[in-house]
Amino acid sequence: MPTLRKLLSRSLGSRSSRPTTALALALSIGVALGTTPSARAQAPAKLSLPRAKVAEIEKLADAWFAARPKSLFAEWDGAQRAALEQRARAVGEIGEGDLAPLVELLWKAAGKHAPDWKKLELPTPYGPATFLQKGKGGRKQGFALALHGGGEGAGDASEALGNWSPPGCLIAAPQGIRLVHDTWNTVHGERFALSLIEWAKWRHDVDPDRIYAMGFSMGGTGSFFLAGRHPDLLAGAIPAHGVLMAEPQSQLATKAEVVQVQHGLLPNLRNLAMYWYTGDVDRNCMPGTYLFAWDRLLELKEADPGGYAKLAFYCQPNLAHSFPPGEPQKGFDVVLKERRDAFPSKLVWEHASDPFPQPDSDEPLPRFVPTWHYWLRCLAPQDRMRITATRDGNTFAITTKGIGAEKLELLLQPALYDPKQPLVVTVDGRKVVDGVALPDFWTVLETLDARMDRTLVFDRRVRLSAGR
Repeated sequence: MPTLRKLLSRSLGSRSSRPTTALALALSIGVALGTTPSARAQAPAKLSLPRAKVAEIEKLADAWFAARPKSLFAEWDGAQRAALEQRARAVGEIGEGDLAPLVELLWKAAGKHAPDWKKLELPTPYGPATFLQKGKGGRKQGFALALHGGGEGAGDASEALGNWSPPGCLIAAPQGIRLVHDTWNTVHGERFALSLIEWAKWRHDVDPDRIYAMGFSMGGTGSFFLAGRHPDLLAGAIPAHGVLMAEPQSQLATKAEVVQVQHGLLPNLRNLAMYWYTGDVDRNCMPGTYLFAWDRLLELKEADPGGYAKLAFYCQPNLAHSFPPGEPQKGFDVVLKERRDAFPSKLVWEHASDPFPQPDSDEPLPRFVPTWHYWLRCLAPQDRMRITATRDGNTFAITTKGIGAEKLELLLQPALYDPKQPLVVTVDGRKVVDGVALPDFWTVLETLDARMDRTLVFDRRVRLSAGR
């Protein structure tokens, strides 16, 4: 097997829905910060890099985050990003132990250019998007995204803020941009939700390992969708009294009527804490899809010991479209004690390229495409692809279905493995890596930028192959 060597990496832009450059090498090497609470409390380590290079990085970081789009409704200037990326790649290799201080340096620069939506309004191609805010930020605070209910022509952010204000959290309650059925599952709804999660981390420096999505009715539908599509961003979710997009339709009274639910959601919940409920006589959001999904999740749990262990669901007898007794406080008591498992020992990633509802004919933006999932990256996700990855010490085993291994990158950092020892990676049972990976600056910058997340930062990576 080839030994990993120092190689300049060429990789895609931080968001697949933004302009990118093709990855050309078979291997690229980079690493991330395991920002545990104890690590954050320690005095910052010093960089091993020469002063001149540190000064160069500081200037580059300032330029990068000044140019970076402030929300997922905006696009990078392609030429500007390419020039900055070239400068970042030229920095080259960094030292072992440089990750934590580099993240602090970059995060300080990022903070100077964080979005400042003083009127709680951000510009979008659909017109201004507004939201309500409650609480304060800071590194000891969590963040709760509160999604309102409603439907065609109905929905009010104040309802969500009133119901979903958990203690110890900064709260943002977005107002649906277009009040349509299942607005949070739309192109604009998903981008709005992700923009606010990014804003909470970037502008308010909340704890990235304590981010929660929650809502009732349409807000429950949206928070379930967000949890399944982006579990790596969340510590937990409370999708109350919602539905799942399903065949033949989402509004079904019994699970027996459900043929299938939206793919690309349920398998991804393996490491997430989720608590949700519905009523057996709810006629606004009928319980059938939730009951069907719960059965599928129990099947996944039975087949995967240790997985899907933080999921709790119940259907309240004789309850229509209202909170069960003691809710939502009972849900807060369960979910808010959970922290994100940012580096799980096993992950499952199933992708849906065109989840329902389908875009409107006049949609100004495409569907956001998740290309990062915990410590994996997929350069071009395919519909219904399924990736399962496990790690045990320095051994990583990846199985694929519906996607070529050459489209995958393994993201690494000291919280995941021992960089002093050989790294072994298998893909579909064949050994593709046996060696060491070296840290580089571009991977640190790109992975921090990708999710604006101080935990999910990596300083080395391996571009995979199908092996021999």
